[in-house]
Amino acid sequence: MLLTAVAVCALAIRGHRIFDPYWFTDFTYLAERVAHFGEPDMLSRTDFKCPFPYPVPSIYAYLFFVRLFPNPLAAYLVFAILSFFVATCWFSLHVKRIAPGWLPQVAVWSTLLFGFPLWYLIVRGNIEAVIWVLILLGIVAYTRNRMLTSAILWALATSMKISPGLLFALFLAKRRYRIFAIAIAVTVAFSVLALAGVGPTIRQALSDSSKSAPWVRDTYLLGRVSPYFDESLFATTKQAISLYHYVRRTEDQPFGSIFSGMESALRIYTILIPIGAVLLYWFRLRHLPLLNQCIACIVLLILLPQVSYEYKLVQMYLAWGAFLLFLLADVAAGRAEIPAWATHVFLFSCAVIFVPLNSLAVITHAGHIFIFGAQVKTTFLLLILLTVLRVPMPSSLFGDLRALPSDSQPEPDLN
Repeated sequence: MLLTAVAVCALAIRGHRIFDPYWFTDFTYLAERVAHFGEPDMLSRTDFKCPFPYPVPSIYAYLFFVRLFPNPLAAYLVFAILSFFVATCWFSLHVKRIAPGWLPQVAVWSTLLFGFPLWYLIVRGNIEAVIWVLILLGIVAYTRNRMLTSAILWALATSMKISPGLLFALFLAKRRYRIFAIAIAVTVAFSVLALAGVGPTIRQALSDSSKSAPWVRDTYLLGRVSPYFDESLFATTKQAISLYHYVRRTEDQPFGSIFSGMESALRIYTILIPIGAVLLYWFRLRHLPLLNQCIACIVLLILLPQVSYEYKLVQMYLAWGAFLLFLLADVAAGRAEIPAWATHVFLFSCAVIFVPLNSLAVITHAGHIFIFGAQVKTTFLLLILLTVLRVPMPSSLFGDLRALPSDSQPEPDLN
């Protein structure tokens, strides 16, 4: 809360906007296209403001609001706000049962009220709120050992935006290989059924959907040289390339020559990131407690995509909430231990991630602006990832402590 207040004051003093000027455009632009659902050229038409950039199943999330409500945008905003409010109420009550004090409640409600990723999501009207609800419900089902329900929820989220599929690794952690296969199969089934529903044929719908790929590549991946509200690792790569070209360029070399370097970086990134993720899981992540694996998957689903805007950071509310429960239910009760530095790194990193940092920019003598607030958040996301990779966190939330022999659990500290 304090960091948010400082950041907002800094923005006001420097005359910066807290939000970008594109209010609700993520919803309104795509809802305009989805309103023509059922027409054979719905995906391929070029008279709308932008192509449909997401996998086809996400169309049905828009369709729900477009078909059922006279004002789809207002309905979606109410859904998004209520989803986070209701989830916070439930979480607050759960925290109160564990720790009756007022300080945990301040932390819970200040995160909801002052967390910038949520407000950015609402202002942009991005469909990430639907993904957040599906991931949250999937985590709740997973912690209650309802694996099939969890697989279906995460598969639905993955069919709409690919990155939640990283959570499927949690089924491997429990050796639920059949559930892992079901999650993949259900994701494919949702995708095929969505294509068939859009029509006129599955092949044609797939072809029309793929036509948005060059637009996404040219507009978001390569076109935005100085990443704005983009916390992906590729955005940091683009920032590094931009700085390198700016420092090394000559007077007769236009700054636009940077794009060749961006294209090469994108090809390399697309190859190396999946390989790196698999190696990270195999050599380290799978050996850690489930809380570590869950938090790492949430962090990675933000960092690894080629583009990952500020609204996606709402997923970190889930990681923060799980860690807070671990501190209150297990560490404070003496059932588990964690180094003090790890607690401080995690909580401070979340605090930085939840505040607006769009005033952080460098303006060169030539007038070129390098905005690096998003890369600061990327750095703190990496700090959280490194912390959970290094420090085991066996928790009662995921059943790790119950799985331990009773004589191996730490005795409560009665002093």
